[in-house]
Amino acid sequence: MRLLLGVLVLLTSFSVRAQPELPLPGSIRERVMVVWGGGRTREEAESFVESYRERSVDWARVVEAGPGYPRIIDGTDLPGLRPGYFFVALGVCEAREGEAVAKVFQALEPRSYSRRVLWEEREALACPSLLPGWSFGKSTQMRVAGGTLMATTFQYEGEEGPREQRSWLMILALLKKDDVESSVIEPPEDEAESEVKGLRLGRGEVLLEEVLTHPTCDTQPRAEVYSRTWHFSVQRGAVVTKQVKKLLRKVDCAEGEGGASAENG
Repeated sequence: MRLLLGVLVLLTSFSVRAQPELPLPGSIRERVMVVWGGGRTREEAESFVESYRERSVDWARVVEAGPGYPRIIDGTDLPGLRPGYFFVALGVCEAREGEAVAKVFQALEPRSYSRRVLWEEREALACPSLLPGWSFGKSTQMRVAGGTLMATTFQYEGEEGPREQRSWLMILALLKKDDVESSVIEPPEDEAESEVKGLRLGRGEVLLEEVLTHPTCDTQPRAEVYSRTWHFSVQRGAVVTKQVKKLLRKVDCAEGEGGASAENG
């Protein structure tokens, strides 16, 4: 009898060990959370929510947080986050999508980041996203007296009228220890077509290189193509902007897209 019981126990143990690992209950999946910031207390986290709402006004027509975000999440409540901290999430995404959109927000705010979490799929994922027609362009930053000067560009391509329209927008931010001064830079000409060709650091300044067509062939029989370089620097704690614009050529619109006159300014 003892031998029989021993065999039964052995077989039962083997059967339990041989079973495949069961999935986690509640459809739990590894996802990527985009985090704007946070703190040890809910009050600290709320200050990050407020800062996001203030600063996101600059990029509201370009990129947005997931529906229902920003949201404060207690790190104790979600595996993958640090217990004892409160996190300001901008959305929860599939892994590849989350890592990509996190780079956009890191270009706008260096303290933002992504974190892999175990997410129970009781609600649909809500990932931050670029708005239709917009794409993430280039970004750069440099240390300046009293802080960091950051520049992030977004390119727009969309159909407006009979042809595609191309333009861009840049978020320029001076990050100080306890403050952020930001502004939106974009082509000042109406009905212009423009594209960023480069964004780089110069000697004590950020340089944005642009090719501009104004007016477009939609409105005039002849258009002019310019190169323009924007210079951004910080002097006495304030951002200083300068433009250098040069005529490259004139285009005879009657000759079509591929035909440009050799007339130079």
